[in-house]
Formats: sequence, C-alpha cells, structure tokens
Amino acid sequence: MANVAAGRGVAEHESNDENIFLKNFLPLPSYRMALEVDTLLILGDRGAGKTEFFRLLANYSGRQALVKNLNVRGLPPLETTIWIAGSGRSKTGERKFPAPYIAEKYMKYRDRIDWRIFWIGLILRVIFQEEKELSSHSWVEEIPEEARNSLNNNLLFLSDWFPDVQENFESINYALDKLDEELLASVRWLFITYDELDRIVLSYLELAAPIAELLAFWLDRWRRWERIRPKIFLRTDLFRQDFLGFPDASKFRGYQVSLEWETSWLYQVFVKRLANSGEEMNDYLQIVPGLISKKDEILGILPALDESCFELLMEKIVGEWMGDNAQESYTYKWIPNHLQDAKRRIVPRSFLKLFSLAAERRLKKFEEKDLPENRLLEPSDLQVALMGTSKDRIEELTLEEYPWLEALKIGLKNLNLLTEEENFLKILENTKWHQEPPSRKPQEILKYLEELGIVEIRRLDRRINMPDIYRYGFEVQRKGGIKRRKLNS
Repeated sequence: MANVAAGRGVAEHESNDENIFLKNFLPLPSYRMALEVDTLLILGDRGAGKTEFFRLLANYSGRQALVKNLNVRGLPPLETTIWIAGSGRSKTGERKFPAPYIAEKYMKYRDRIDWRIFWIGLILRVIFQEEKELSSHSWVEEIPEEARNSLNNNLLFLSDWFPDVQENFESINYALDKLDEELLASVRWLFITYDELDRIVLSYLELAAPIAELLAFWLDRWRRWERIRPKIFLRTDLFRQDFLGFPDASKFRGYQVSLEWETSWLYQVFVKRLANSGEEMNDYLQIVPGLISKKDEILGILPALDESCFELLMEKIVGEWMGDNAQESYTYKWIPNHLQDAKRRIVPRSFLKLFSLAAERRLKKFEEKDLPENRLLEPSDLQVALMGTSKDRIEELTLEEYPWLEALKIGLKNLNLLTEEENFLKILENTKWHQEPPSRKPQEILKYLEELGIVEIRRLDRRINMPDIYRYGFEVQRKGGIKRRKLNS
C-alpha cells in the first residue's frame, strides 16, 4: 500500500516499465468521449490523470486495451491510425522537445503567427523523426530540400529549424494539406497529442500566446483537414478566455471533455493498484467477495465498479468509523470528504497519496497486535496522512504551476477560519510576492483562488472557508465555523 502512489503519485515519475504502467492504469468511462475523432481538447486539473492518459495513447498496447475494455466505437480501427506526440513526454526523462527556457528566450519578442510557425515546425519534426514511412511519401516533396534537412536534425535546437519553417511557411502548409489528402486516399488517420503545455515556456504569464495559438491553429485545421486530428491535454485553469485572450474558446464546446473523478472511480483505481502489486495483496483483497472483476492480459487485474464492495473494503482495512460520532465519520465517506477541494473535486493523485502516507506511517510503528482482525491501518494513520497529503498538494502547486502561491504561506499561517472576506483581502494586499501572481489586485487574486478550488466564499455572509486538502498545507486553523457539505458518494 505504501507504494500505491509511485513517484509520490506524479505521472511524470511513474515507471517507464510498460507492464507496470499499464497495470497501474484505470480506463475511465469518460475516456470514450475523449477518443472520439472530433474531441480536440481534454481538460483536467493538476493530478487528474492527463499525463497518464497521454502516455497511454503513445503506447500501442495501451490503446488496444483501452478500446477493448471501454468498447470504444467513435475511433477508427487502430490499425488505420498513427499517433505522434506534438509536445510532452511519453516516458520519464525524455528530451524530445526544446527546453522551456530556450523556447521562452527564442520566442520572447515574437508575435502569435510565429507561435503558429513553432507548432507546425514541431509537427513536421516529429513526423520526420518518428514516422519514417509516412515522411517518405510524395507530400514531403512540396517542402524545399534545405528546409527538410534542417527539420531532420536535432529537435532540441530551435534556432536551427525555426528560420527554415518561417521562410517556407507557405509551401509547408501546402505539404500538410497534401498529407491530409494522402491519408484520406489511403483510409488512414493521423492523431497528434499534446501534453505539458504549461511547460512550453518558464513564465506563467508567457503561456497565453503559445497555448492560444495552438488552439487557434487546430480550430482552423479541424475545418480544413479530414484525417489529421489533435488530442490536446490542457490544465483547466489555463483554458480561460480572460487569460488566453482567445475569443473563439467557446467554439470548442462540443469538442472538449473534462477529466473529473467520481468517488467510486477513485476507490477503483486504488484497488486496481493494490490488486496488481503482488500475490500477497491480491490474496488479502479476496476478503471482499465480488471486489475483483476480471483479469486483462494488458491492464492486469480489474476491480468491479461496485460501491458496496469498496465500502466493505474500507471497513476491513481501517474500520467502519473514523471516530466516535458515527454520523460524521463513516470511513468510506470521510476519505473523499476531506480530500475534495472547494469545488467538490478530488484528483486521484491526492487520493492515492493519502493511503500511501498512511501505510508508511503504519510501517514505522508496526505491531500486529495493534491491528484487530484483518486491519491494515488505524484511523489515526489516515488523519495524520491527510496533513501530509495537503502539504504535498501545496508543494506540487508551488513548485511548478503556481510558484506565486508560496508567498501566501506567510500571510495565511495560523489564520482562523471562517474569516471575513475583508480580512482575507488585506492578507492578499500585504503579501510580498516573490513570483508574479496572475494579478496585483487582491479581489482578482481571490477570484482566481476560488476558481482553483483553494478557497470558497459563502454567499450569505461572504466569509472565506478553505477545504482540508489545502488548509493543512497553508497551516490554516479552523475554530468552529461551518460543516463542509459532504461529497455525494
């Protein structure tokens, strides 16, 4: 159980071993729509599983298993499809794309059309490097030889290939039109996947131009091309019109899907990872009849989607209740209720990490006599692990996506909830920002924190509350106040 969140639950640190990766992966019903030909945009919060899904699509066996287990019908036969990564890493440690600081420096003073040139150049370079058969067809001859040669060289050297793409922009666009025609004639499809778009450049405020231009490019080409389609994995908070300055964002409605997790799916991925961790744990799980559904040759052991089985499993592992007050501490519901953000969302990373940290704590003080019946954990293990999970969640956010949040730790430390909106705004106003926040106006920062699910503002009295998944990480206190609305099971 301590290893259920490999790499602390971060997809980028998951194993490169294909067998382990696939056995850890849970195909969700929402992935069916994501695989539809005309689903262009796949949104999700940090830790929601975007990179895991992206990595799966880069894996032929993974695609096969996904189509089979979900009975996907909106995707052409896999043998007629080609998949390449337009950005992002399918394996830990890959270096296939320009480093963020290189891209930011090189593209610093360029306009949005230059970002379109950047994205088209990446498409061609990946095709030339990874799809030799495709890049040997007649469409390539429309690109001048000098440009073809530079595009075949090191992908990491942006300064080598960008000028040639810029100079031959017209002929390259024509060549890609011809590629689409050839794919149509040969009854094939080309899917281009994008991940880690928040790492294209270093600065958060510099992300708007490249992301907006990528979206605009594919919205335009979706109308023009029939057999070349993207799958763009993007953090939900980055798909905001006020941030992107992209007036056509509403046109993606109907062509986008959000990765959000239901409570039963969270328990299902937890059980799947346990069941595939080894024979001993798999034997232990047999104490719940009907918990294990079947075994897939690629995805491994698959648990049944039966809520009553998960409830019974929590009773076996921890006990039915977390405390004396049965109404408030039913274990099965206590866990998601304390992991949800202010918008009632839970990411699998936090869910898995809670159990991983709880198991680590129990291992340090393991005494079999302390665990009645078949228990593996005590309620106190989960209660302490919740604090660690919250701190890890804040650390995830501040290290990369939202470094400006680090400065808030000082002002929020020992704040008592609930607190008046005016008091919270004063804290924001007095914060000394080490990294540039999305705005310098306290009211706008508060609105942004609300959108991220870090705080909630009560409608009746405008007092500020903070869910436990963030409260412990910010070292915020709670005295009295309101009872948080429970997540529907």
